[in-house]
Amino acid sequence: MSLDNVTVAILAGGGSSRFGSEKSLALFKGKPLISHMFSIAKGLASHVIIVASNDSQQTSLSEIVPDIDIVMDDDASEKCALNGAITAFEHSESDYTLLLPVDTPLASKELLETILNLREGHGAVVPAWPNGYTEPLHSVYSTEHAYNKGIEVMETGQKRMQNLLDSLTNVLYVQTEILRMFDEHLRTFDNANTPYELKRLEEEVFKPR
Repeated sequence: MSLDNVTVAILAGGGSSRFGSEKSLALFKGKPLISHMFSIAKGLASHVIIVASNDSQQTSLSEIVPDIDIVMDDDASEKCALNGAITAFEHSESDYTLLLPVDTPLASKELLETILNLREGHGAVVPAWPNGYTEPLHSVYSTEHAYNKGIEVMETGQKRMQNLLDSLTNVLYVQTEILRMFDEHLRTFDNANTPYELKRLEEEVFKPR
């Protein structure tokens, strides 16, 4: 499936402070994380963009993933997921925008397709855990609506993705227990905040059987 009215935006920005180096360039199974995420994104939609934080990151990413739109956050803006999302919405060419983080290389195409297939008529479609925790960076948004609301939220000083979700109309929350039908162990949401976590994830998934 490749959708024409959906843009997939990979949020590669942020300071990578916990990771200690440029996370998007870290190797997973011998390939940079950004390469894995780009491959996932291209399998979902015809238009893919990457959101970077600065010129240096943009240059590094363009060398790994050439011929793709790499857009940058405003230099004066705070580096946070919400700001990256607003930048993605601003540069999206589609009615809907699927956000993806840069550090979930095991994301299931089938699970993400399920989220995308529910998009029509919703301000956002968001995976939600039984404890109420949500996955706003594996969610699809009505682009114009989310952009306008995102600006309003940032102007009030709020900076969390949940603040954006709370401001949107007609948000559909999809329980993760239902999504297990498409990704049994919900590996889609396994991310790595440190090099150790990335290495452990690689060892857990690809250990010899």
